[in-house]
Amino acid sequence: MKQYFDQITEPLLMQSYATLFFVSFILCIIIIVSSGYGFSRRGQVDETAVQSAHSGFVPRVGGLAIYISILVLIPLLSFGFIPLSVVFDLDAEQLTLLILSAAPVISVGLAEDLGYDMSPKARLIASTTSSVVAILLFKVWLSKLGIPGIDTLLMFAPVGILFTIFATVGVVNAFNLIDGLNGLSSYVTVSVAVSLSIIAFQAGNAQISTFLVLVVAAVLGFMVLNFPMGQIFLGDGGAYALGHLLVWSAIILIKGATEVSAFAILLVFFWPVADTGLAIWRRWKLGNPTDRPDRLHFHQLAMRYLEIRFFGRDRREIANPVATLTLIPLISAPQVLGVLFWDDFKASLVSAAGMGLLFIMTYFVGIAVAKRGRITSA
Repeated sequence: MKQYFDQITEPLLMQSYATLFFVSFILCIIIIVSSGYGFSRRGQVDETAVQSAHSGFVPRVGGLAIYISILVLIPLLSFGFIPLSVVFDLDAEQLTLLILSAAPVISVGLAEDLGYDMSPKARLIASTTSSVVAILLFKVWLSKLGIPGIDTLLMFAPVGILFTIFATVGVVNAFNLIDGLNGLSSYVTVSVAVSLSIIAFQAGNAQISTFLVLVVAAVLGFMVLNFPMGQIFLGDGGAYALGHLLVWSAIILIKGATEVSAFAILLVFFWPVADTGLAIWRRWKLGNPTDRPDRLHFHQLAMRYLEIRFFGRDRREIANPVATLTLIPLISAPQVLGVLFWDDFKASLVSAAGMGLLFIMTYFVGIAVAKRGRITSA
């Protein structure tokens, strides 16, 4: 870890972090100040949405500020303003293409954030398009999970490509589903990026390791305004774009370092994947469409429990950020295991199964406790 820390604290990288942080922060401030002039179209819709966890209008295009900030990486790396590409032997063209491959999915997400209704089909097409673009640009897809039989199928390129598109599109949409509390999505993004960065460093991929820490800097510029007060939200565009950049960084990493366990990567992405899987099962069980929003996500359960038991229903401005803090250990635990067992298939597989069981048990125990609390308070 000392070698990793020494790498990410190089003076040139520190300059880059500061640049990305302040560009993101300033753009978010501009959006907040000007929100009444161009970003308030869907304010009423957000406040009355069934999954809403806030009150009052808040601009939800923080993802635009983050993405623009990340685009700043292109001139920084390519034209030598901060010559990271020379000092750290980075492939500026590859990173530029990775960033630009998110353009289709962030475009549709931003349209939704600005109040233009984007159907689930349009979102699916956009996220699929971004994944197809990434496959065409980098010529990489999942061809091995470490499971006999499945690996045989994945070695057949069309199957591997379709599976990769399915998996990456699922993760991209999962990042959008967890965007429900102040600081939740940004913390998950930062923790996923840092975990992947450490694994990439251990696997000898300085390119992905450095890129992910730079992404963290841009996200933090947004996060200080999103948590705890919720002055700006990430929005669909930001969730989709960050999910795309993170999952494709992981795919590129796995393809270039065969010793990295796919289940270690699953542990890193565990929280959004598990919450989305549970949501799909829950809606199917209730006979609802899988794309219909509800208020039964893990983070919403945690917030409502805090409201009922501790703060009261009129103190959501407190219960909202406290719920995020409460969930941090649950989010981080599988990521720590993923980093520890990054090259150990059996240990990462057992850890993923154990975390899945713990997640399900914790969720249903939480449901039971919340119901009991509601009955008692009534």
